[in-house]
Amino acid sequence: MGVLGIVTGILFLSIMMIVHELGHYLTGRKLGFDIEEFSIFMGPVLFEWEKNGIKYNIKLLPIGASVRFAGEFDDEPTDTSRSISADSDTEAAVKKEDISGHFYNRPRWARAIVLVTGPALNLLSGVLAFLIMFSSFGFTIPVIAGTMEDTLAYESGLAAGDRVIRANGDKIRTTLDFSGVDMFLGADDKLTLEVEKADGSNQTIDLTPRTVERYRLGITVEQNLQDGGAVVSTVDATSNGGNPVLKPGDIILAAEAVPYSDSEAFRQTVENSAGKPFTLTVLRDGAETDLTMSATMYEDLVPTGIYFASSDNFGEAVIQSFQWSWSIVKVTVRSIGMMFTGAVRPQDTLSGPVGVVSMIGDVVQQRAPLRETVYQLLWMFALISVSLGFMNLLPIPPLDGNHLILTAIEAIRGKRLSMRTQSVIGFVGFALIIGLALLGLTFDIMRLAGG
Repeated sequence: MGVLGIVTGILFLSIMMIVHELGHYLTGRKLGFDIEEFSIFMGPVLFEWEKNGIKYNIKLLPIGASVRFAGEFDDEPTDTSRSISADSDTEAAVKKEDISGHFYNRPRWARAIVLVTGPALNLLSGVLAFLIMFSSFGFTIPVIAGTMEDTLAYESGLAAGDRVIRANGDKIRTTLDFSGVDMFLGADDKLTLEVEKADGSNQTIDLTPRTVERYRLGITVEQNLQDGGAVVSTVDATSNGGNPVLKPGDIILAAEAVPYSDSEAFRQTVENSAGKPFTLTVLRDGAETDLTMSATMYEDLVPTGIYFASSDNFGEAVIQSFQWSWSIVKVTVRSIGMMFTGAVRPQDTLSGPVGVVSMIGDVVQQRAPLRETVYQLLWMFALISVSLGFMNLLPIPPLDGNHLILTAIEAIRGKRLSMRTQSVIGFVGFALIIGLALLGLTFDIMRLAGG
């Protein structure tokens, strides 16, 4: 990953953090909170100016942001009635005014609004990114576009125009909802769909996995063709009777003179060989050559064959922008639950800032058309913004969700928890956050190292 990728990834994270703190700042000013400082980035101050009693600064390290409220870190709750001890009504009024804007002297409802607007602005920016992406590039909807032969969908009677309402009991509003169910299915797990047919009737369809014997080359290929052929990525050691003749990097051009570009005819040619030797034309090291090999029989799962329709309707794009954001929250909750139950490995779901920067950097550095790069960056911005907003609402210190819980407890008790209790809660939460951060960093480094 190059410098441009790293810088882009860090700036992406910084923009999301600035948006978050801006939510706290704007509502804080609107609701009469005294704000001492608003900072962009972290570390030593590079530039600073003051306006209306608030210090604004830009710091050296280009990541993060922060807003500091007056009285936010007081050791003890402030009681305005006892803090005023003046000889005159005028002096008392001045002193009361001096502290009335302190964080814990503002009404609880106002504090709750200030706390929630940071995550809310992250969620809203994610929705906006989805809307820009959907209205610019189109989007998929959970409606069957069509089915192909030799797939479970075709055999089950699914047809173009059928809308998927539920999958294994889960409500399906977006194609991401469906992916969230599908990605956690085991190879032998049945998929039960409830669909709304074109005539308005509902139908339940079961897609039961099964295998079929097929002759194949025993390779995987890259997605994009090169010189009209398929670039070999990996070669199964058991292919060609345990004596592979293909190598990674080979470009497959034809089988028995049938070009690879005619994919169906090429596949049928390989399958019809039925394990007998045939001629495969490849481009190896820039030279065209003919190889003789035999296809290997594999037991393949019959593909599900569910293909969703596309839409570019702006009104539906607005609705789907909100629904996709909610879908991300649901998939996140499910992933966390499965991680704690051991259904998925933490290293497959948990990532830290290094991993996020790496993913964004890879998108920037890849050689792809500008349109595709913009699409992927919008998708990642939306995904991370929504995830960041949701995670900040979790009741874990020092996240905003924890402060909301403490505010609710204060409302029930009529007073704040003791500083000792808050310190214990804060210490436990801080230890948990640091532990998760270190774990995420470890997994990020393992992924970067190829582990």
